[in-house]
Amino acid sequence: MNNCRVNVIIPTKNRFRKLRRALKSVNQQDFFDFDVWVINDGSTDETRDYLESSQLKSDYPNISSINILTNKRSVGAAASRNYALAKAGGEFVAFLDDDDVWDPQYLQQQVMQLDQNTDAVATCAQYLECDRSGCVSLPDLRPLFDYQDSLVHLLSECFVHTMSVFVCRRSLFSSIGLLDESLSITHDLDWYSRVLLSGQTIITPSGPALVKREIPGGLVTNHRRWYEEDRRVLDRVLQKQPGYQSSQRHVRAHRELFFAKLAAKRSDYGFTIKRILGAFLCAPVRSVRIVIRRISRNFDQPVHHYSTSYESERRDS
Repeated sequence: MNNCRVNVIIPTKNRFRKLRRALKSVNQQDFFDFDVWVINDGSTDETRDYLESSQLKSDYPNISSINILTNKRSVGAAASRNYALAKAGGEFVAFLDDDDVWDPQYLQQQVMQLDQNTDAVATCAQYLECDRSGCVSLPDLRPLFDYQDSLVHLLSECFVHTMSVFVCRRSLFSSIGLLDESLSITHDLDWYSRVLLSGQTIITPSGPALVKREIPGGLVTNHRRWYEEDRRVLDRVLQKQPGYQSSQRHVRAHRELFFAKLAAKRSDYGFTIKRILGAFLCAPVRSVRIVIRRISRNFDQPVHHYSTSYESERRDS
């Protein structure tokens, strides 16, 4: 183990060019007290050769240490992250997906948040989202409703949209446990839920956007599998916690409508209809309110244009 304050964990598989772009953003950080752990999850492209080459260090001179871990066969993101967590030390852990990039002030701002809020165990940042055409927008992360309980907020309108925006105290894994490797997509939501159930505090997004991420790809494009895993997490959290029984119908209505919208975007209209019906069976009044507020929000959401600089990054990668 090392003495750096932050350990950056990056799982990767067959995304050689995107991985280089992600590492470039880490190399450009204003904060320098960190080490990097890259987990090659059974890549079959040029990723392995690059990670084992002498060029790696010369490409990122500001990174004091890049530790390479290799899975002989692909085991998934959760197991890859757990592999690195077992090796890494430090005070904080920062996660980065190989297709996302950080603003140069990302680590500095996240560490400062945790230093200033000693009662919090984790913090998450706002992000910009890039579609396949290179158009970049600022997602509207304002909750549709006021939540008195952070866990209900998380499960209804998840405020941590990717592990790339998430930094936490390393000691948290000793008390909460590692990521659930049986969940290929929702292991992060499951883990955040466990953090909040333990009575800990996660600082919700505020300030400028510090992460640029692509419209989710990979496993999350399989919305049916995502839905099944999401439901497993909800069952695990809500059914085993008597204090959340009264919120269960409202939470499930939110998630059903979320997946209805996702399925509609992917032209899976049969699944869309099932999820809409599921929402109204769970909580008809709440479902109507969700739809009305979502439509209203779409009309008053400000438009932001960021495409030029990020499109340049995509071409360079």
